[in-house]
Amino acid sequence: MIAVHPVLLIAIPLFFAFLLPLIGLFSKKVLKYVVTGTIALNTIIALLVFREALNSPIFDILGGFKPPLGIVLMVGPLGGFIALIINMAGLIISIYGMEMKKEPLVKYYMLSLLLLMGANGMVLTGDLFNLFVFLEVTSIASYGLAAYNKDLKGFEGALKYVILGSIGSTFVLIGIALIYSQLRTLNMLDIATRLNEMDPYVKIVAFTSLFLGFGVEAEMFPLNTWVPETYDGAPHSVSAMFASMSAKAGIFALARVIFTIFAFTNYLWFVVIMGVLTVFFGEIIAYAQRDIKRMLAYSSIGQMGMILMGLGIGTTMAVEGAFFQMFSHAMAKALLFIAAGYMIYATQTEKMSEMKGIGRNPLIGIPLLIGILSILGMPPFIGFYGKFYILMGGFSEGYYAIIALFLAASLVEVAYYARFIKIAFEGGGKRYPSPKATVYIPLLLFAVIIVIFGVYPKPIFEILSHVTTFLTGGV
Repeated sequence: MIAVHPVLLIAIPLFFAFLLPLIGLFSKKVLKYVVTGTIALNTIIALLVFREALNSPIFDILGGFKPPLGIVLMVGPLGGFIALIINMAGLIISIYGMEMKKEPLVKYYMLSLLLLMGANGMVLTGDLFNLFVFLEVTSIASYGLAAYNKDLKGFEGALKYVILGSIGSTFVLIGIALIYSQLRTLNMLDIATRLNEMDPYVKIVAFTSLFLGFGVEAEMFPLNTWVPETYDGAPHSVSAMFASMSAKAGIFALARVIFTIFAFTNYLWFVVIMGVLTVFFGEIIAYAQRDIKRMLAYSSIGQMGMILMGLGIGTTMAVEGAFFQMFSHAMAKALLFIAAGYMIYATQTEKMSEMKGIGRNPLIGIPLLIGILSILGMPPFIGFYGKFYILMGGFSEGYYAIIALFLAASLVEVAYYARFIKIAFEGGGKRYPSPKATVYIPLLLFAVIIVIFGVYPKPIFEILSHVTTFLTGGV
């Protein structure tokens, strides 16, 4: 098999992002096809990299300088899997993004490719400082996309994101500086093998700084107050990108800090507590929402909290559940944000109470129902396995109170989604325009993925068999 270099997943979207203005001078109509083609190429490369990483970890040395001095990309089975999820979700969302008509289109497509590039870099890099650089690229692209609509909601969401994102970046930089001051290296595996050389108090401060810094991108409480305004004010395709791409890169970076770099098993209770707080913050406030995108945004926070809980419980089963939850949430929440975009367009309102009967069109209703049932963890959809494994992992460790809180939050989640389902599928509503192909094709693709891997999850479990290596600080 021909070796594929992971650096292509970063270089290709970066190259085309800066080529787009030149293409736009000749024809703006082809921009959307160039972007979708670029992400399709990236998805194929991500699949090839992932297949290669399943056999053995990939170390792609850049610039000819060997680690720990040089920059290296470090891809294991789980990193390759998350990169594939990010690119696959980006490809499907790009089909929906073809409908974007609001100018400046060149900037929208440029920022979309830079967001993809940054998210890929966060997942693939083996160097802590470059992880910070890719975090900044992802964040800056996200700030621009959040404010793209140029309205008050968009600017408010972008401003909150900028403020909290800057605080998060500062924490990350402090953590990196502390580690470098002690070890004179930024290579993740080198840091992991030499952690005992660090002063214990400096080590704890460095871990806390990195944990809080990446917690902003991972939508962790209390650093997630930017999420509802940003998701609500951004274009619908951008909201789907945030939920399925940048948030997943952020929480994977957080997992690498916890396990690959620090292996702080004695402090996992802290991660569990932050996960529980994030779940309840998201789910309880989601229940009180009446606007669909704000409800989905708070629901996304709750789901990210569940992933954090799985990482914090720290057993093989719970962490497998957390990674499965990353996959299922990326697919289902992107589906729901795309569906929400159509429903807002069709009803000319974000109020769920005024969307009566909109789900009775099967092109919208069937994918919508599949996405919601997967988010709720209902079999036979992919959302079931993540929640089940997190629960069983917690049960095996005696986290009975945590399990009870997890189930209570899930009941709240069932309540507000059931309320929306009742409205969306009620009879007697108005007649709504049928969705365009750029809407129902992405919805159907996400729905098919949710059903296929829900009915036949074996390939995902084979990938997650590598969790044990990840937990012991490996790639």
